[in-house]
Amino acid sequence: MTLSNRYKLLLLILVSTFSNLSPAQIQISSPYSRYGLGELQSNHSVYSSGMGGISFALRNPGYININNPASYTSFDTNSFTLDVGVISNFTQLRTIDETQGFSNHTSLGHVLLGFPITKWCGLSFGLIPFSKTGYRIGMTDSTFENSNITITDTFSGNGGLNQAYIGAAFKLFKNFSAGFNFGYLFGDISKYRSVFIPDDPYSYNIRIKNDIEVGSIYLNYGLQYNKNFKNNYSLVLGTRFNLPINISAKHTQLCERYSGSGNSISIKDTILNIDDEKGKIYMPLTVGGGFTFTKKNVWLVGADFDWQNWKKFKSFGEADSIGNSFIISFGGEYTPQHNAITGYYKKMTYRAGFHYSQSYYEIRGIKINDFAVSIGLGFPIRKTRTTLNLAIEAGKKGTINNDMLQENYIRLVCGISFREFWFFRPKLN
Repeated sequence: MTLSNRYKLLLLILVSTFSNLSPAQIQISSPYSRYGLGELQSNHSVYSSGMGGISFALRNPGYININNPASYTSFDTNSFTLDVGVISNFTQLRTIDETQGFSNHTSLGHVLLGFPITKWCGLSFGLIPFSKTGYRIGMTDSTFENSNITITDTFSGNGGLNQAYIGAAFKLFKNFSAGFNFGYLFGDISKYRSVFIPDDPYSYNIRIKNDIEVGSIYLNYGLQYNKNFKNNYSLVLGTRFNLPINISAKHTQLCERYSGSGNSISIKDTILNIDDEKGKIYMPLTVGGGFTFTKKNVWLVGADFDWQNWKKFKSFGEADSIGNSFIISFGGEYTPQHNAITGYYKKMTYRAGFHYSQSYYEIRGIKINDFAVSIGLGFPIRKTRTTLNLAIEAGKKGTINNDMLQENYIRLVCGISFREFWFFRPKLN
């Protein structure tokens, strides 16, 4: 591929990616996303997704590890990296009495760019999802005031938060790096509730709409220590943390009484109307750490532990059905022969891993756990340093016991890591 064609490919990727960015890209189907800020998006790399989500101690010049900004010092001094990913979620909902079919939602996963400034400083910026909300729940009750009247109560929601960030890392000592991500958190989360009597078209029903609009600065920090040994072995220790912070938000609430149904409704009166109430959302302390042990260009194994203090979460002074959470991840990768002349499969990278987490959802005092296994593949593109990556994750969240809900899911993540020379001027003899 000539230099001209490489720039054309880069331009094509950027244009096609940003032309598809819109709020509609935030799609999910999870009743648990009704609580807190929705379903948190903790992993922003196809590379680490195939290894159970490990990230705190990953240092690879061909990939951008936003989960630990200290890793930005691993970029090659003459190269830049563009990483774009797409996520497709297949979700099945189960109760003790019923099992639904799989639903599918596909959305943009991330757009990341990273490059070196000097030998001791790296820079990255991009756009990533922070949380996603999407659900619709209906319940009926026929015992209202000992009558035969049926009341239907429906809950629905959509939206999510995104984060545009710029981050930098610095080599403070020979083997020690520190970094930070300075992000702007933005987006809308809309939640609806409707209480109506379907059998009586003349009765008055109630509908409530709650909107939260977020626009605020958000910070996280990272540290990494890497030690090289003989025979191309190396050990990396990493940690990432977010300090507690109150982010700015606006709250709008509208409660109305109406009659009719569908598109034919008549508003009776407005019970409550709060317009653009300013307030704060408390974001908690999070601390995580991990390690990787590597033989260069052959294999890698690693593990992570992440803890988040969501018990103190409050939105406009009100708590929610969430509590402290943690996640344990383990995974690795193997490349048979990265410089093989024949046998393309020998140059491919094979990844696998798993994670177990206690999510921040705490419904009726019951913690919602999540377990998943993952596999991944890295396909090097011939005559370039670009890699096409694929990861598949299968897992379940929650339980059907105690009248709860279980989510079975398959997550397909596909991305391209475009790595080429940066500020490189060819010389003529």
